[in-house]
Amino acid sequence: MKLEKNTIMVCVHTTCDSEEGGRSVPSPDIRSNKPIGFHDQEDNGVAFFQKLVTAKFNGKDISIAIPNEISLSLSISKKCMVAADDKREVIKKHANDRDTIFESDVKIAYDFLEEIQKSVVFAYKAVESFCNASIPDAYVYKKTNGKGVVEHYGKEQIERWIPTSEKVSTILPEILACGSPTDQKFWGDFKNLERIRNELIHSKSSNSAEIITELFSDVVVRYVGSSVALLEFFIKLDPSNPIFPLGFGKSEIKIISVPDVQEYLQKI
Repeated sequence: MKLEKNTIMVCVHTTCDSEEGGRSVPSPDIRSNKPIGFHDQEDNGVAFFQKLVTAKFNGKDISIAIPNEISLSLSISKKCMVAADDKREVIKKHANDRDTIFESDVKIAYDFLEEIQKSVVFAYKAVESFCNASIPDAYVYKKTNGKGVVEHYGKEQIERWIPTSEKVSTILPEILACGSPTDQKFWGDFKNLERIRNELIHSKSSNSAEIITELFSDVVVRYVGSSVALLEFFIKLDPSNPIFPLGFGKSEIKIISVPDVQEYLQKI
C-alpha cells in the first residue's frame, strides 16, 4: 500500500486485535474509502485511518474524509433511478387517460428525463472510475492497431483514449488475473449502457428523438443495473483490495504491521 508524502489522515477506529491480515471494515458510510489499517508492534494494537481532504466552507477550512468516487457515483445513480421510477408511475397514470402529454403536464416527463439521464451517466461513471483506479501507475497496455503496429499505452493514455468497455473486457482481466466479463449475462446490457451514455454526452441532433424514446423504455433500468453487476464481477475477487469500494458483500482491509505507527506516519 503506497501513501503519498504529506498525506493527511485521521484515526477513525482502534482495536486490541493484533493479528496481521484481513479485517472487517469500520465505516459509517459506504461512500467512504476503505480505512487504512496499521498494527503497532510496540503496543500490539491496531488503528484505522481515513485520508482527509481540506476544503473551504464559508471562508473556513474544514477537513473531510475523502469519499470513494466509485461509491459516490453509484449512490447518485441509484437515487436518480428511484426518483425516475416515481415519475415513471405518474406518467403511466397520464397515459391511461390520454395519448399526448403537453402544456403544464409535460413537466413530469421532463423531470423524468433529467433523472434517468443522470442515472445513466453516473452508473457508467462508476465503472469508469473503477477501471482507472484499478490500473497501476506503471502498467502498459499493448495493442495492435489496424496496420499491424503494436501501440503502447501508459496509465494516462489508457484513461484518456481506451473505451471503458475495452478496459473491463481486456485490461482489468489482465491486471486482476481473472476471466473476461464478456461472456456474462449482463455484458450486452452494459454495452447498451455505454452506447446511451456516449450518445447523451456526445449529443447528435440526428438521433436525439431515438434516444429520448429509449430512455422512456423499461429496459434502461436493466442497462443501469448492469454497472453494479459488472463491478460485483471484479470486486468479489478480492474483498480486501484497498481500491475496491464498500457496499459489495463482505469488505475487508489488510493490516500493515509496523514497529511504531506514530514514527511510521511521521515519515510519510
